[in-house]
Amino acid sequence: MITSQCPTQPTAILETNNVKAISLGSQAIKETGMVTNNKSLGYTFTAKSGDKLVYQTNQDICIWVYTPNNQLINSPILPLDGKYTVQVAAMNGSTTFDLGLELENDADKPLSSVEPTPLETSQTPLKSSPRKDAADFIRNHYLSLNNREYSQTRNQLSDEFKNKYSGTYAEYQQWWDSVKEIKIGDVKIVNDNGDNVTLDVELWYYMNNGKTVQDSRNRIYLIWSQNDNTWLINDKSAP
Repeated sequence: MITSQCPTQPTAILETNNVKAISLGSQAIKETGMVTNNKSLGYTFTAKSGDKLVYQTNQDICIWVYTPNNQLINSPILPLDGKYTVQVAAMNGSTTFDLGLELENDADKPLSSVEPTPLETSQTPLKSSPRKDAADFIRNHYLSLNNREYSQTRNQLSDEFKNKYSGTYAEYQQWWDSVKEIKIGDVKIVNDNGDNVTLDVELWYYMNNGKTVQDSRNRIYLIWSQNDNTWLINDKSAP
């Protein structure tokens, strides 16, 4: 079932080999990675009581923060001295993400100026544009196809594309079920006109019959859907 909200606590265990120690201060640092709704990444940092954790991301990811005594918090004001852990997972399926993190020290500010607010209110886009990164969208689309998330990926096609290429849902599923694995190479933006983006994407299909096919129609045309607040694949052609 696809959800648009994060659970109050993680559903996946954060494995120690997926945790990275970082040093946070007033200068924002940027971390990137790939997560699913079953596989998380984590970051640990040392902070003092009263410090304020601020994060920024432009992806649909879930973020949880654990105190040094392993308690979940939903306020950016950190209550204890010690080592904190940030756990990151995908809201649905799998996604690559950019995450900006910084630590503000409010020790010198009057208490009246410190307004604890939910962490969600500090989750603002890294870019001024509300549009998601087109290259990330394409990568995530094919990653989701690898994961057989056909309901999600078919909804990322425009009606024009569905009518022209994908046929019925059963035909769409049958074709992608014949592909054992999709390999994604370079993704290059050829043209960006705001609501329309053209990309060249290197794609190889490893078929169930043992053949390997490189997609020759690897120029992909995206349109921005205001109603769905997402990119849609509108056409494909040879470069």
